[in-house]
Amino acid sequence: MKKLSAFTLKMIAVTAMTVDHIALVFIQPGSLLYWLMRLFGRLTAPIMAFFIAEGFQHTRSRKRYLLRLVAFALISQPVYFLMIFGRQPTNAFEFLTNWNVMFSLAVALLSLIILKSELPETPRLILLAVCVSLGSFVDWSLMIPVWALIFYIFRDNLRMKALLFTVASVVLQTALFYKNYGSFIEFSYMYGTLLALIPLGMYSGERGGGRHKKLSRWFFYVYYPAHMATLIMAVLVGIRLFK
Repeated sequence: MKKLSAFTLKMIAVTAMTVDHIALVFIQPGSLLYWLMRLFGRLTAPIMAFFIAEGFQHTRSRKRYLLRLVAFALISQPVYFLMIFGRQPTNAFEFLTNWNVMFSLAVALLSLIILKSELPETPRLILLAVCVSLGSFVDWSLMIPVWALIFYIFRDNLRMKALLFTVASVVLQTALFYKNYGSFIEFSYMYGTLLALIPLGMYSGERGGGRHKKLSRWFFYVYYPAHMATLIMAVLVGIRLFK
């Protein structure tokens, strides 16, 4: 039964992201609670990749959509870096090669724009490959551009879309991220991305959000840097209180 609107799916993504970042900042790695919270947090990236594909189809201006993502990515970058690493960058290279997820979404959107451009096939595919490879410098690496391409190209083939999403989520994630973990158990919460198939399969195609649709759209952009800044402030207050 397809009952979830776009607004509801985005709220699920926002909630999962918040839970994930709370675990990252406050919960001891290696604990069951940490594993469960980060497992739930894996829902966010696939859902947002799905909405990049949806937005690409329905937005009035793909250029403005891209610029909006880049603008909020730039706004979010300082607080993202501080939240992830707990310190300021030591040099410009470090800062410029660890971009936040808004840049991942922008790369995904740009990949779709290139895919549907009127360039000849060979240069178009080369440019597409170069664009997707930019994911190496952003949060989630290549995953979000790859998911967005799958969601868009196979938007009318639910079985193929689910199959390729599953393959990418297992094979590509393992290849990209397993090396960053000490054991398979530590890494295994990454497969929580597969759980995104459940809410995405319930998507009704409706926007939702009631009378305040425009406000709800901007909420998701503003919330990303705002919640990270709030977490950082909570850490600083906690350090000062228990110093």
